[in-house]
Amino acid sequence: MRTTPKAACTAMFALLLGAGPGMGRADETRSDDPVATEAPLPASAVGADLHPRLTLDFSTNGWLTGGMMVAVGAAQLYSEKLAPAACRWCQPPQVDRWARRQLLWNDVKAATFIGNILIVAVPVGATLTLSLMAHADDAGFREGAEDVLMVTEAVAISLTLMQVAKFTAARTRPDAWAGSGSVTANSRMSFFAGHSSTAFAIAAAGTQVLRMRGRPGWKWFAAVSFVSAAATGLLRVSSDNHWMSDVIAGAAIGTAVGLSVPRLVLYPAGERSAGVTLVPAPGGLALVF
Repeated sequence: MRTTPKAACTAMFALLLGAGPGMGRADETRSDDPVATEAPLPASAVGADLHPRLTLDFSTNGWLTGGMMVAVGAAQLYSEKLAPAACRWCQPPQVDRWARRQLLWNDVKAATFIGNILIVAVPVGATLTLSLMAHADDAGFREGAEDVLMVTEAVAISLTLMQVAKFTAARTRPDAWAGSGSVTANSRMSFFAGHSSTAFAIAAAGTQVLRMRGRPGWKWFAAVSFVSAAATGLLRVSSDNHWMSDVIAGAAIGTAVGLSVPRLVLYPAGERSAGVTLVPAPGGLALVF
């Protein structure tokens, strides 16, 4: 069968149309093409990969935190018997004396009162904020309770370290040094500042937990809580209860503990335990790898 030039041109034109852009698009969107039919990942799935579900051994950490709190309370209750009979760190350096002159309020009772309000408001505010942020993130009651436990455990560790340091250093408080305060066992337990270490432990632990969880707004929590912690520490100097170096040391230790505890005890859900765990040990705590 002979093909006329007109028929050959028609067939070639049809072939070109079939191999053109229209056919290319149809080929790219075939239903059996796995790339074309794959749906994009939702934002929630991406967030889950960036921030996997974290958990902790609630029983172990709860008992550990409670035990440390009981030990701190007992040490405070029997401080008159446990504290050294005389100061070991009796004279402050010149920088502490200068800071006292600059920051001391004329009404030390007012400074003490405001500082005591802050040391109550900071943990209460942090607890409510952590719980509400967990609820808003649909994390459930369990994660909210874990977040609060993390902060409480950081506070318990910082207070335990504080008690050890107070009895060891036996530093004279500024009001007792100046002769305006009573001379008791408590007047020889200035180093380091418990209000400061507690407030900074709360700020650091809360910020770390929220950041690890991927909670929106964790930067706002960090800003408000650290400013409140700094104000709490400064008021301890203004009220003549602590030297500036007491407050700085308390802030550094509280922050270090607060940032470390969540990383040590939180682990991805589904795993048996964290790589590093805090456990009770004779004379304090131990890290189990």
